[in-house]
Amino acid sequence: HQFLPCRTPKSALSRRRTKPDEWDTLSGLYCKHCAKAHPGERYQKGMYFPLELESLCDASFSGNLHCHIMTCQYAPLATKEALDELQRLAAEHGVITKRNAKKKFLQKLWKRMANYYPAPWREE
Repeated sequence: HQFLPCRTPKSALSRRRTKPDEWDTLSGLYCKHCAKAHPGERYQKGMYFPLELESLCDASFSGNLHCHIMTCQYAPLATKEALDELQRLAAEHGVITKRNAKKKFLQKLWKRMANYYPAPWREE
């Protein structure tokens, strides 16, 4: 619960190979602590915009989210300590996620992100 959905700014998408029609429905993730510190700003540190499920499932993506929270100047110390504790406990007890559990979770997340901003109604 450390990230919120956000609309992807066109400046971030124009550098990528996406069709402008797809921009209206793409959403991203925004650190909720950065969002509180910079209300209403369109593009800040702590925003992530995966363009497809594969990039969301990439190990570096989840690592980037974890790294951001741990280094975010706006995240509360209690949150950082809780994440550290969870990581330590998982390593200590040899916790391994069930096969395909992460992928299934991220597929659900991707579906929610894809439907968060419905396509605008257009007259033809």
